[in-house]
Amino acid sequence: MSKKDTYPPTGFQQLYSENEIQPDISVSDLCENCLEEKKEVASKFFCLSCKMSFCEECNKTAHTLSVLKKHQRIKIKKGTLEKEEGSLERFCYKHNKNLRVFCFNCEQLICTNCAFSNHEDHEIKTIDIASKQYKLKNLDAVPQTLKRKEDFVTQVQQEKEMITQKLDQRLKDLDEKRDLLIKKIEQVVHNLKETITDEEMKKLKLLFEQEQKEKRNVGLLETAEKNLSRLQSAQRRKDHLEILGYSVLFNHASDISVKSKKETLAAVSGPQKKLSIATQIESLMKMDFVTPFDISKCKIGINSKFGSIGDMMTITLTISNTNYQPSDYVPALIQCHITEQKNNSEMVVTNFVRKQDFQGIFTCTFKPKSVSKYNVTKIVIDGEIILVNEINFEITAYSNCWNPNKKGERIALSNGNRSARFIGGSGRGKDRQIEGVQIMTSGVHTFRLKIDKLSGCMELGVKPPLKKGWVYKVGWTFCLDCAEKHSLGASYRFGKKCKTGDVITMIIDMDKHTLSYKLNDINLGVSSKNISKEVVIAVGIWGINNQISFL
Repeated sequence: MSKKDTYPPTGFQQLYSENEIQPDISVSDLCENCLEEKKEVASKFFCLSCKMSFCEECNKTAHTLSVLKKHQRIKIKKGTLEKEEGSLERFCYKHNKNLRVFCFNCEQLICTNCAFSNHEDHEIKTIDIASKQYKLKNLDAVPQTLKRKEDFVTQVQQEKEMITQKLDQRLKDLDEKRDLLIKKIEQVVHNLKETITDEEMKKLKLLFEQEQKEKRNVGLLETAEKNLSRLQSAQRRKDHLEILGYSVLFNHASDISVKSKKETLAAVSGPQKKLSIATQIESLMKMDFVTPFDISKCKIGINSKFGSIGDMMTITLTISNTNYQPSDYVPALIQCHITEQKNNSEMVVTNFVRKQDFQGIFTCTFKPKSVSKYNVTKIVIDGEIILVNEINFEITAYSNCWNPNKKGERIALSNGNRSARFIGGSGRGKDRQIEGVQIMTSGVHTFRLKIDKLSGCMELGVKPPLKKGWVYKVGWTFCLDCAEKHSLGASYRFGKKCKTGDVITMIIDMDKHTLSYKLNDINLGVSSKNISKEVVIAVGIWGINNQISFL
């Protein structure tokens, strides 16, 4: 049965009313018969049996025989099929019969002939009965949905309590830091006044100016204290957005730093005549200095958790300050420590470079040399250590294999992840598809795949790696069972129908952004142009035990 028989294959959702026109038939605005004679004539009719668009003249001449006059034809209006008076039901193009029953095993609307020929051992019900079962299934799911909502509310309450506790602790730390800072300043000023002389007055003038700046910093802490009452009011009103806003304010108030040690020394440079003055300067230098970034706010990421020998892996580091904003600090040295699990060995990469036009973002690339699992254990920024626990990736020997991390729930892998099989069952479109491991951005890439079994629908093509959704809707595919191509959901005639045992060759030219196919080494031509700048191979499989493998 062709793909058009049951598009879209979404289980019970395809049980449309009996008077609804088939919604996904793609028609041409021009007469396909005239196009073969290199004439461009607007199409007026679409034949459901011939699957072609005809102008008014070709519609008459092509259906002159009595056996062809029985073909069901529909008027075309603005590129779509126009619903006529009377009932027009879903249609089986294989047996020229209306779709009357639903197969639960294949999740397809089928005709009665299909039920006896291709679905003998399957669970078959009429559309009315299937629709009632679907409604009952939805009603059974209501308690589970309510339970998830209750769990979500509980989680929000727990997070709110956690934020409140952290905020209280933050306010306590701010009070302690403020008192300590004021105490240190007062002690230094008191000691300096006791030992100061007229000759040292000019040299210490700059130091007193520093004192005034520190007092202004203390003023910021006092401002945070004044806003405490507003925060408590927000807590009583349970205004979570306002609470988070004050949390950012207090983080900003805590990011108070004195001048660097070099600036402090410059402020009192020159020979010191009294040991007491040098002692006071040394005491000042022992004060806490705040680094220009917060090690706890930095973020680490990796471009992919699955690759193959020869692939370049990229580590991304975002250096942030205490306000969670990217810092303008440029480290002298960044070290990334990576452990290989197979040999229990460690390698250190240091070729971090700042990402152009992005403040605080640094990247490094490296090429793993062994087939193994790897863990990023820590990153060292100018001696400051970031411990990493959840950044890991795996390198395999093959680039021509399916990515288990991008596998739908109804897909099973075998043969070293080179074979993908649909195991059956219900589910959404994403549960029936899988992506490859190689992300392509440039060059020409060729893949050869064998159809191990084809008894239903199978879509093979490419899609953007970060784009979610069915591969034929978000990418560019070749429908192997019905000789169609799909470009971002639109359908067109292309190639030939495939069968079990056929070998498909895909040629992906990322320099020209084109996608081509061969069937058993016979060129089918270019199916899609202007594919996206970054793609990954993908396949969507319908029909139990249908399987496709990399060669």
